Amino acid sequence: SVLQTRINCAMAGRERRRLLPALLPLLPVDNRVLLPGSSMVVHVNDPRGMNLVETQLWNEENWKGKYVGVVPRHGKEEKLHTLGTAASVSQMTAWSHPRPHFSLLLVGLCRFRINEIKRETPFPIAAVSQLDYLHSKDEPVPTEVRKLADEFRASADELVDLLDLKNPSTVKLKRLLDSLPDHNLPDLFTSILRSSFQEKLEVLDSVDLSERFKAVQPLLLRQIATMKLLQKATNSALDPTLATKRMPASFRIVRPGGRGNAGTTPTSTDESDEISELEQRISSADLPEHALRAAQKEMKRLRSLPPQFPEYAVSRNYLDTLLDLPWSKSTEDRIDLGQAREDLDADHYGLGKVKKRVLEFLAIKQLKNSLKGPILCFVGAPGVGKTSVGRSIAKTLGRKFYRMSLGGGCDQSDIRGHRRTYIGSMPGRIIQGLKTVGTNNPVFLLDEVDKLHKSLQGDPAAALLEVLDPEQNSTFTDQYSAPQEQLELINAIG
Repeated sequence: SVLQTRINCAMAGRERRRLLPALLPLLPVDNRVLLPGSSMVVHVNDPRGMNLVETQLWNEENWKGKYVGVVPRHGKEEKLHTLGTAASVSQMTAWSHPRPHFSLLLVGLCRFRINEIKRETPFPIAAVSQLDYLHSKDEPVPTEVRKLADEFRASADELVDLLDLKNPSTVKLKRLLDSLPDHNLPDLFTSILRSSFQEKLEVLDSVDLSERFKAVQPLLLRQIATMKLLQKATNSALDPTLATKRMPASFRIVRPGGRGNAGTTPTSTDESDEISELEQRISSADLPEHALRAAQKEMKRLRSLPPQFPEYAVSRNYLDTLLDLPWSKSTEDRIDLGQAREDLDADHYGLGKVKKRVLEFLAIKQLKNSLKGPILCFVGAPGVGKTSVGRSIAKTLGRKFYRMSLGGGCDQSDIRGHRRTYIGSMPGRIIQGLKTVGTNNPVFLLDEVDKLHKSLQGDPAAALLEVLDPEQNSTFTDQYSAPQEQLELINAIG
């Protein structure tokens, strides 16, 4: 049994020290460095890289056993670095948008040196020599490196203790640190610390373990100093402006309770002026009761938010939208059937049935001011005059005219708006149209209704029901501007 254990240990050691093949396909990466023991996602879209993936990996059943030499390259320079990292492909995905390319998840195994480039096309292949290998936990560190390794591990423990232990990633890093061999610490921390391309190249070139510890220790101490400085500034009881001035410009942060840093955010006077202006607009705007309650509630929330918070801009934009809507601004109808007939004849030749139906619509509206419908629907080939008839109706009524093209629409949010919980949310095009014309009773032309499409974002044709149904459009609610907007005053034409 002792003999078998020794045999198993020897086989495991050979597996870790596994020699690279004499010839290795090379995958250049621009301004990036893959180190042994770390992973990296590489997007391959250049011709030679695509040829490498297609011939050596994509069309092979046992592609997970293949090695790729990842070599750093300065930008678009053709000259490759002399040292690289042999990597195994852990995951591979092919993409066709926006153009064909592959995404490879690479895991670094060991360093190698390029002895000679054997072939350049269809992809580079080089003769290489292996320089090191991944070590196991039970392998001792050489005596002359022991002190450097202990100092490095102590600094690494100090850095991890400065991080938020409630974060799952921090917990995983702490567990990894406890189980990782000392040989692999410099490469791992170089890959996760904020360091430049040149600094990572220096670590890659440090084949000797002691030189590697000496190269990474300053990066680790720099990160610790930065974390302590940020932590001190966050927990400091000093004035936020004074704390900011004492910090280097590159490390300045925004205190949660502060009102901003000098030169980057408005002063307290500007903020009070902005809030006073909004309060004045709310009091002077003739808002209906439900819209006034919503504006006052949002204004109360805005006063409690620091300007640096993203919610501040969201609340401000919402109030601007709410106050820009023409809640009480409307145009007075002037219906003259004789003049309407003359206008229709002057603008259009023929179209007798269409003109007759429009005049019937106007006559009924003249007799009954509170007309809830119907919705006029014009059907015809492009260019026969559907849009111009709608414009003539607006001209006859003395109302503003707004044309909204729905062709190609596939998102119900175009009609109902986006919820404010989403980044970049905005009101629907109905509300935007009302803001544009500036009145609450324009003539809306919903053009190209037949060209709407369903998608994963919903069916915009179904969302139009609430807009066009006379029994529902009096309580139309946009998902962005929550207060109900009465659409019964709008003349809609499909």
